[in-house]
Amino acid sequence: MYKISLFLLFCPIFLVAQSPESVKLYNEAIKLSSAKDYPGAIKLYTKSIGVDPLYPSAYYGRGLAKMSLKDYPQAAKDFGKTAKLDPENSKANYYKGYCEMQAKNYQNALVSFSRAIKNDPDLTKAYYYRGYIQMVQKNYEKASRDFQEAIKKGEDNNKSYYNLGICLKKLDKDDQAYTAFRNSITANPKYLPALYESLKADFGKEAYTKVITDVTTIMSIEPDNMDALKYRALSYMKSDMEDEAKADYKVLVESNPKDIKSWINKAALSINSKDYATAISDYSALIELEPSNLSYYKNRSVAYIQSSQWDLALQDLNALITKNPKNGDAYYNRSNVQLQLEKNDLACEDMRQAAKLGFDKAYEYIPGLCN
Repeated sequence: MYKISLFLLFCPIFLVAQSPESVKLYNEAIKLSSAKDYPGAIKLYTKSIGVDPLYPSAYYGRGLAKMSLKDYPQAAKDFGKTAKLDPENSKANYYKGYCEMQAKNYQNALVSFSRAIKNDPDLTKAYYYRGYIQMVQKNYEKASRDFQEAIKKGEDNNKSYYNLGICLKKLDKDDQAYTAFRNSITANPKYLPALYESLKADFGKEAYTKVITDVTTIMSIEPDNMDALKYRALSYMKSDMEDEAKADYKVLVESNPKDIKSWINKAALSINSKDYATAISDYSALIELEPSNLSYYKNRSVAYIQSSQWDLALQDLNALITKNPKNGDAYYNRSNVQLQLEKNDLACEDMRQAAKLGFDKAYEYIPGLCN
């Protein structure tokens, strides 16, 4: 879940003179730890402690070895013992907090990180992790202060800025949150979480050019990020960049053939650009997915009409009227199709029916059509 830099992994802690035997075992344990033989090192650290139970360096070294093996509860105990023997050891409290955090023992971790910070105010990573725990606990004000402190001290600025942005967003400070996300991107232009939060904010502000730029960056890192691609497709669409939007929606529906919203937007773009053959294909796909949605039949019939495929248009209009006999719009369109098929009597009947159902425009055509 978290990664930690073991910057004091095998450095001894010298407080008071220890027994020669315990020191010898301790030094041998350090060599095994350096060779990543952590089980062997733990055995030697334990022997060293057996010889001298008050040897803080041995507890500290054993804690680091156990932490390397992800035995966080036992490692926390060793760091706790180190801190008792050496109360000024800020690193022992820091690693104790880290192990407690990994074990989701958040309250104890908060205490340990606070002790580490008290002993060493420049221990910047402790601010970051304490802020993270407070964020998990939804204490966003305190978390914000810790992330700001971590930023001042230059610790993982892109992540600190990002988490600060999340906290500010939760506190309804959207403008400040946006600034934090943009600062995170400045610190690391390829930090995906911040890019994603930034693009969502820009989309809400209708800043579509920025959205397109951020999504393009995201797609260069994660080509399969379809959630981000949806934002770009919509941004292209709202910016009247129809060809680019169509290309994105083509990728989206190919990636997920059951993505109804993407199919709808793709079909609408096809109609708007008078690409009726593609529109017919799009609405056919939608009808397969949602056969009860009458709007798809209506829109496909329009595409058939625009491409002079009268028989197929008639089939869709017949289906519309069968499913909804009070659809005046469908009768009006079917009247025009009947006229193209030289079925004038049927065209007249449909136009009269459209008028009866409240489609007022039909009244203009009844005299000429029915006489």
